[in-house]
Amino acid sequence: MLFICLLGLLGIAVIFVMTDGNREANLKRIERMKKRGTGKATMTALSLQEMSLRRKTNQKKGLTYWLSYPLPDFKRLGNQLETAGKTITPKQYVLRRLIWFVVIMAIPTVLFKKTLIFGAVLGLIFGVWFPLKFLNRACNKHMKAFLRLFPDAIDLIVRGLRSGLPVSESLKLVTEEVPEPVGSVFGNIANTMKLGVSLEKALQETAKKLNMTEFNFFTTSIILQRETGGNLSEILNNLSEVLRNRFMMRMKIRAMSSEARASAYIIGALPFVVFAAVSVISPDYMRPLFEDYRGNICLGIACGMMTFGGWVMKRMTQFEI
Repeated sequence: MLFICLLGLLGIAVIFVMTDGNREANLKRIERMKKRGTGKATMTALSLQEMSLRRKTNQKKGLTYWLSYPLPDFKRLGNQLETAGKTITPKQYVLRRLIWFVVIMAIPTVLFKKTLIFGAVLGLIFGVWFPLKFLNRACNKHMKAFLRLFPDAIDLIVRGLRSGLPVSESLKLVTEEVPEPVGSVFGNIANTMKLGVSLEKALQETAKKLNMTEFNFFTTSIILQRETGGNLSEILNNLSEVLRNRFMMRMKIRAMSSEARASAYIIGALPFVVFAAVSVISPDYMRPLFEDYRGNICLGIACGMMTFGGWVMKRMTQFEI
């Protein structure tokens, strides 16, 4: 009960810390955008803030980032569920995670007479952390598939513009010619425009939903061209080359870091393999870790250290492009 109360107090503290955590940074950025825009090229500060080329997670620093990472934003979570092909709402997803957390925590506590801390750790790992990781993995898989086909979609739009078609008709060509997941995204944009929404608004809403730097480039290019004029086909052609080079650079970095990632996987899996082998060969040697509260504490500390070490190794093999 004390552990549950501490979790509740920690959740309340996190909510208070996260509330308007980056408000001051957003206000400063709005002021800079107001001073920067002049004449016809001026966009509203709110639109520029919404179409930021950097991901929101990169804007959070220090304690705010660490406290906001485990708690999903309902709007962002809804976009992730839609991207992953899930048909449930964010509230239903969070409710299921809480139910699985309670069920997994109760199984070792009630049936096997384990400590509450041990059951809570298992509930957090298998009821909350693993499902969120699988959801993020599905979203990353969708993003990689999108970025692989996105330059081809831009090339198709460029060919449509050079043949005399307007932008809206060129977007419809992408819906018909480019496979998933790019075709469905541009299909949603075309359907939104049929309902009377402007092209700029439809692109901004899609950019916020996808949360991809590359699509933000595309949206910003079209919006600025419609406000300031210029050769849109040339702009998009250059953008297609840039995005294709970015994707090739990302794949090259992934290939160059494959050895380091393989070493990280082997080092990270080695303690679990040794633990399983010793448990089979000599079960009595590992029994105090589960039956004694001091063993539970040591096991929790070991899992925490392994998690931190895995996170460090993962960050060492990732590069921002």
